[in-house]
Amino acid sequence: LLVASCPFNGSNHDAIPSDENHRHLRSRLGSLQVGETKRQLTKIIAEQQQRSLQTNCVTQSVYDDILTNVAEMGSAIQDDGERGHFWGAIVRLAAHDFMDFDRNFSGDERLGSDGCLEFDNDANAGLDDIWCDSCAFKQLYDTSYASFMSRADFWVAAANGVIAETSDGLDLPFRWGRVDRNVCSLSSGRLPEASGCNEVEETFIDRMGVTWRDAVALIGAHTLGRGHTRFSGHDGTWVQNDEESTIFDTGFFTETVNRGWRPRDTDAGTDWTWGRNRDVMMLNTDICLRFDIPDGDDQDCCTNTDENCGPMNLPQCDSSEFVRPEAYQAFTEFTSRNNNAFYNAFSEAWEKATENGYEAGELNNLTDSCDSTGPTFGPTPAPTTGPTPSVTLVPTPSPTPFPTLVSDPTLAPTRPPSRRPGGGGGGGGRGEGGGRGGGGRGGRK
Repeated sequence: LLVASCPFNGSNHDAIPSDENHRHLRSRLGSLQVGETKRQLTKIIAEQQQRSLQTNCVTQSVYDDILTNVAEMGSAIQDDGERGHFWGAIVRLAAHDFMDFDRNFSGDERLGSDGCLEFDNDANAGLDDIWCDSCAFKQLYDTSYASFMSRADFWVAAANGVIAETSDGLDLPFRWGRVDRNVCSLSSGRLPEASGCNEVEETFIDRMGVTWRDAVALIGAHTLGRGHTRFSGHDGTWVQNDEESTIFDTGFFTETVNRGWRPRDTDAGTDWTWGRNRDVMMLNTDICLRFDIPDGDDQDCCTNTDENCGPMNLPQCDSSEFVRPEAYQAFTEFTSRNNNAFYNAFSEAWEKATENGYEAGELNNLTDSCDSTGPTFGPTPAPTTGPTPSVTLVPTPSPTPFPTLVSDPTLAPTRPPSRRPGGGGGGGGRGEGGGRGGGGRGGRK
């Protein structure tokens, strides 16, 4: 769900329900709590805990373990929709952590990748499906990595693992040493709402300091996962179906260009869909990158009138070529025959975004062994969102204190199929996992 707009970014700060109650409210990732999937996840966690008992720093081997853990956990989830949500939510977790960076401030007020999110804010709705005390993903961190690795580093490394597993082997850059904080009251207000490209510009270009090409590449991660009415108010995959939503490739871009997207009224505001009851959607913040649409709910065009635009006989949306030329050009580049241009752009943008706010020398390259003279890190645990998990695991050594900022600045895996269902137009349709004309894993180059 990712990386771009955070729809339904309201001011509701009601507490998250207790984990016992919340488990029954979730309509996603239910299989992770029961049966064979739960047994497999518990086994993955316990085996990794045994391997991590003697570890006290972030090495290449530790990083590789995280990538393996993420791949194995995803493979344990049999349902495409739930797997897509699990992988998409991990990327979204890391993205929401870095999207609150503001280069116009100094010191603590800049935020960025710091392991701190306001989980009770609507902007982050649904992320507690994977980051709660009874959630397998957080259990993995707590039992195997928390003694020497910050949450921020773990979230970025795990997101890298998702991309590696769901792409044609994209190996994203990673350095470690991010410092966690426990209070970040400015964070949620800096996440973009779904109204349009003014939000994209303010978040990515003005505050984060990346380019339009970077922003388009990062938003392309919407190819993974889906929106859900209960959490964002917008329901559907960005690509053609759940299977497609488990694959990281150019599907988001080809779907945007080739489908006849038309506006749809929802309780959370206008979004976009195509076809009849397709369970697909785009947000204004997606469509505006390629088409010149206004911010807000007053939308009255179709993105491709050669396709079925529904019964309203809508006119063709104008392109963004002259209002956002760099974004338009990025779409042209990323809808080419293979994934290379998108992968290269995403890697460059991801490195900028995940390292924003850290000066030269503050982050460390991965090495093969721990430096006995270097620092040992262990983060302060994140605020809990539910009771301690019931699974029995091997005791973990007491964590070494990790520098944590507490001030408040305001006051294998079974791989996805190598072929996906074809998309409309020149490049297939994706929803929560998607096939398309260009690129993807398993032979789509």
